[in-house]
Amino acid sequence: MGGELREFGGGMNLSDFIADENADQKIEIEKAVERLGHIDRAVLYLWVEGYTQAEIGRMFGYSERHIRRILANIREKCPKSDS
Repeated sequence: MGGELREFGGGMNLSDFIADENADQKIEIEKAVERLGHIDRAVLYLWVEGYTQAEIGRMFGYSERHIRRILANIREKCPKSDS
């Protein structure tokens, strides 16, 4: 792996979403994503790809409210931005 960000899914890397000057933040986010369970990681990936909470809920058989809670929990687990 050698300091390189792992592929997040579908050819997308976390580095695609963080400015190059925030290398430390990239590493923190990668570690936080690695700690997520497979459902949380999949929900996050779909959300980043532009799916709505309702669409993601239908894919998993969950309510939109449940998806909203999953995303809120992910936000709590992820490092905060300095901006």
